[in-house]
Amino acid sequence: MRENSMIETIRSYADLAKYKLSAAVTFSAVTGYFLSGYQLDKTIFIVAAGVFLLSSGSASMNQYTEREADSLMKRTSKRPLPAMKITGKNALLASLFFFIAGSILLLINGLIPFLLGVINAFIYNVIYTRLKRITPLSIIPGALVGAIPPLIGFAASGASFLNPGIIGFSLFMFLWQLPHFWLIIIKYGDEYKAAGFATIAKYLNDRQIKSLVFFWVLFSTCLIFLFFIISEIPGKVLPFLFLILNVAFILLFHRLLFARKYEGQIKGAFILINSFSLIIMFLFIVASLLNFI
Repeated sequence: MRENSMIETIRSYADLAKYKLSAAVTFSAVTGYFLSGYQLDKTIFIVAAGVFLLSSGSASMNQYTEREADSLMKRTSKRPLPAMKITGKNALLASLFFFIAGSILLLINGLIPFLLGVINAFIYNVIYTRLKRITPLSIIPGALVGAIPPLIGFAASGASFLNPGIIGFSLFMFLWQLPHFWLIIIKYGDEYKAAGFATIAKYLNDRQIKSLVFFWVLFSTCLIFLFFIISEIPGKVLPFLFLILNVAFILLFHRLLFARKYEGQIKGAFILINSFSLIIMFLFIVASLLNFI
């Protein structure tokens, strides 16, 4: 019985840290590290742990801050705090621990990665979280949070994060975040409205949001090819592979997004858009390791 209780506690804190999201954020930072041209060494493990912990701290603090709103929405009512699996005090302490541990690890890799990490946490927990109740434009700082981790990884390698190549990739990551918010609003817009959040659903209907999502995604997938133009890294095999993937993704995404409505339509589109970005990052990492970009 005690062992089951311990496992449940660990699971609750993992959910508090949004471990899946934090892992994805870490993966983007690792991608940024390898795009600098540096090969695998112990630095990557330190920066990965630092980004994961800092992201976990931000996610935990966000859930602590929005615990009352989360209890009002079916989508979030089973999170650790509204479900009373973790107390507010313990959630706050866990968040502070994650913040401090992650910050120390990033500082080991240099002042720039540390500052970028702290700035990112500030944008997420102070600016984005507060603006969510005021304006639908809060998704802009929210998307910026997803664009900074690649810069952290790139800077941790010792390279300048002002490099045009990594800025181009981070711009793609920034644009790629926005459709995530809009897809969630299509499915849970009424819940967010009832909880007091300002969303784009006030101005656009579901069909219009879907059109916005599709054309935004279409533009964003084309933008990734700028990486091969503005980056100092020459492209041979990878651009051709990206072209095939882009065409296949756009056709599948359009078919899924505008198909006759069924229960898992939006969830499927959400999974697809996340999977595509993970595949792109995976290809960049593999190409860097094999040195054939």
